[in-house]
Amino acid sequence: MKVVFCILLFQFTTGLYAQESQTMDSLSKVLEKIYYSDQISRQQVISLQKEFGYSSEEVRKQDSLIRQIDSINTISVSEIIDKYGWLGTDQISDTANRTLFLVIQHADEKTQLKYLDTLKNAAGTGRAKPSQYALLLDRTNLKQGKFQEYGSQLSTSFSGKNVFDPIRDEPNVNKRRKLVGLSKLEEYSKIFNVTYTLPKRDLYKNCYVLKGYVNDTTLKPIQNVSIYLGRRLVTKTDEDGYYIIAVRKNLKTVKILYNINGFNDELFTFVKEGEKEIYEKYVWLRENKAGQ
Repeated sequence: MKVVFCILLFQFTTGLYAQESQTMDSLSKVLEKIYYSDQISRQQVISLQKEFGYSSEEVRKQDSLIRQIDSINTISVSEIIDKYGWLGTDQISDTANRTLFLVIQHADEKTQLKYLDTLKNAAGTGRAKPSQYALLLDRTNLKQGKFQEYGSQLSTSFSGKNVFDPIRDEPNVNKRRKLVGLSKLEEYSKIFNVTYTLPKRDLYKNCYVLKGYVNDTTLKPIQNVSIYLGRRLVTKTDEDGYYIIAVRKNLKTVKILYNINGFNDELFTFVKEGEKEIYEKYVWLRENKAGQ
């Protein structure tokens, strides 16, 4: 009788294992299809950017399509994670496992924050890569107006030039990157055609940041716009009209002046909001024509 029971138990266990294996295989195929829909749409937009320009109508249409695809993929992947948890490569294929991260990384902020701790726990148990958690943390930090920790995120101007978004304690960023399996920022920056030098001092220590672009009324970038914090000249815009300034945290209200010959000055009073660390200000200067 005992032998019969053992045989039945073995058959039952084997059956459950086969059923689970079949389920994981099916999930792998579903996730692999989602992976290609996520990546192909993004590869296409890169081609369109090179052919028509970053701010072209063709690129805007493709960006809209990407958002639609991301929305559909987010629903599917969220359902899988909610039901099965964050599946590791011992359960699904490498591509399927990577898809879980990519779709959440490309999802809306609410979804990203929902699964941030889930991904952190998965990275701690080997079901996800620590670098994936680092990338998602950086992205959610920036969306909440916080400094990024690992320097994984960049902003792109209308001309296609990339700049790193503000990094907390930047002189030590490479140490943090090494802990999660990321290359040095000097190497990572080359992927985005950025020449990067690790700063020797923390430019944003005890500060918050105001950044943005200055254009004319035709949306053409204005270079060398002088930007004053109070009466002090703190920076000038680059060839893309981009600027970034650090403001001491204890200054809750400051006056910012944008000045350049040939254009009317722009002066505004900036008010800090709570503990937010990153702010954006886009400025359009009007040409100063004689007699007007």
